[in-house]
Amino acid sequence: MMSSYLKHLGAVVLCSSALAVHPQGIQQQPEPPMPPDTGVTFHVQVNSVLVPVVVRDALGHTVGDLSEKDFKVLDQGKPRNIVGFAIQQGAPLARGEQTAAPPAAGSQAAPENPQPPAVQRIIVFLFDDRHLNAGDLGQVKNAAVQMLDKPLADGTRGLVLSFMGVNSGITHNHTALQAAVMSLKARQLFQQSSSQCPYIDYYAADQILNKYNRTEYGIALDKAGNCLHLLVPASAVGDINIDDVSASPDVLKAEIAVKDAAMRSLEQGDQDALETVSYLRDVVHTLSTLPGQRSLILVSPGFLSLSQESMAMESQLLNMAASAAVTISTLDARGLYSTMPSASESGGESIQALVTGENLEERSDSMRQNKQVMAEFADGTGGTFFRNNNDLQGGLTGLAAGPEYKYLLELSVNDVKQNGTYHALKVEVDRKDMKVQAREGYFAPQPPKNRK
Repeated sequence: MMSSYLKHLGAVVLCSSALAVHPQGIQQQPEPPMPPDTGVTFHVQVNSVLVPVVVRDALGHTVGDLSEKDFKVLDQGKPRNIVGFAIQQGAPLARGEQTAAPPAAGSQAAPENPQPPAVQRIIVFLFDDRHLNAGDLGQVKNAAVQMLDKPLADGTRGLVLSFMGVNSGITHNHTALQAAVMSLKARQLFQQSSSQCPYIDYYAADQILNKYNRTEYGIALDKAGNCLHLLVPASAVGDINIDDVSASPDVLKAEIAVKDAAMRSLEQGDQDALETVSYLRDVVHTLSTLPGQRSLILVSPGFLSLSQESMAMESQLLNMAASAAVTISTLDARGLYSTMPSASESGGESIQALVTGENLEERSDSMRQNKQVMAEFADGTGGTFFRNNNDLQGGLTGLAAGPEYKYLLELSVNDVKQNGTYHALKVEVDRKDMKVQAREGYFAPQPPKNRK
């Protein structure tokens, strides 16, 4: 069974027309640099959810002979009907120079100026220079330059982008891609200095202000007492509510400092997440206008996306990528790393946190959530998340190959309440020893804001 929507999608996947140029600036080499943002936002309003699925056997090979009847989808634990089904085949394109065979005897010689082959595939390497530190960015730059050391296969075009403005243009020239990679610089926007008093990161601010986590609030009060040289007794940081107002002048000063610092950190973190996801969404939208197979490789340490607005935007991004057959793969540019804080990050720590180990637990939880958004992008579009591995060059090469088979399941959400709630999905396959990679959930559509 294939809905008319998925039939249209199949035609888009097979399209091989000339490259289109989107106003936001993905362009062919050697066009001029990306023009400024037009301010256009894209709103996807649909009554269905698209769920890309990759199925692998026990040996890790992708499986391409499944039918609609082999799949079962649970929405909030309840079966949901599959109203559309399609298989996308994206056989990996070989890299390296391809030498044409000599003409057969008696045949005409090839023309002196042959036409370039039709574009079959576009691979975008998006480097997260707003979150990567200089050391991690340096390592992944070297890996990318080595990975791009050979010419691209015929029909393949590459594009190097960054959040902070690097744009190679769409090109077959691998040296131009390498040059763009080498021009990358770490910017780390919205990164607070650990020397701030008190230092409260985005994760902790969310725990304090949105989750009303008393333990986290107590640790922050202890930090404020240490760096401001206030007398904050242990009893004040053991079990205190964020809405409480202390009669002690020193504790009150610590409470005010913590709430102010947490509010600033929360606002900056929310803004950072929105800008990051918005840029990713615009890149996916632009890719959707281009011909051939389209792959986006996000090279990042991950980032926190904690607000309802940014998470809803992620869901919209996944819908858009699925409908346009754009595969997003992600690479954790940190490779293998430790959750132990460095010497520069350990200043002004809470004594309570050091004694109880809460500081390490908080750091570990924050890093897990950083990686969670990377996993969601990959799982939600049929891509791969490469992590916990120092072979960054091998990781980039593997991600560029992409899955050989990807299924696209279309689910109707006409009967879902339009309240913006998150719906957890689980995709099952009626075959033994299969590993299923699929989108984990979606946000229910919300009614129009101006509805009366």
